[in-house]
Order: sequence, then C-alpha cells, then structure tokens
Amino acid sequence: MVRGRRSFISCIVAVLAAAKSSLALQQQPAQFPRPPGVPGAGPNPFPGDEPPRAPDPKEQLKENQKNLRRDVDRLLELAQELKTESDKTEQTSVLSLSLIHKAEEVEKLARQIKSLARAV
Repeated sequence: MVRGRRSFISCIVAVLAAAKSSLALQQQPAQFPRPPGVPGAGPNPFPGDEPPRAPDPKEQLKENQKNLRRDVDRLLELAQELKTESDKTEQTSVLSLSLIHKAEEVEKLARQIKSLARAV
C-alpha cells in the first residue's frame, strides 16, 4: 500500500516537473531568424512590391464634408417631420410610437454628425 502511494506521488512530481520545464521553454523568445517578407525583417525582399499608400487627407476631408452636408440635410428633414408629427399629437400623456422612433433616429443622426464634425 505504501509502495502504491509512493509511485503515485513520484508520478505526480514527474508530471509537474515536466509541465514546469515546458512552460519555461514556451516563455523563452524564439532564436530563429525571421523569413523574408515579414514585417521587421529588413529591406523589402521584393522591390517591385510597394506597400499600399495611405489615402490622401484632402480627399478624406472632402468626403467627410460631403457626408456631413448630406447628414445635416437629412437631420433637418427628420426634425421637421418630428415637429409636424408632434403638432398632430393632441394627447399630452401619451406619445405615439412613430414619434418616439423619429426622435431616436434624429438622436442617432445627430451623434453621427457630431463624430463626423470632430473628424474634420
């Protein structure tokens, strides 16, 4: 019986030692050189291949301005629709569901315009 416990404990110790050594090996950085074409490997191994160019900032600003104007026009339309719909609602204690949806859409569009304006 004692022999069974000893062999069991020795097996557990051996497994823990092996696990510890494998963890130590995994934590060491690799000593292999990087293959060509991997970022940080040095000069471009394929001179004909150029990295993709960053988009032109002026073009991005023009696109943002166009989107901003379009969204502001849409916001104006939605606000006018919201006003006419609220004028039609006569009850003071209950709002119509379409009125709430319009207000949520106006709020969402206003946030989008705000983020576009900050990007400009």
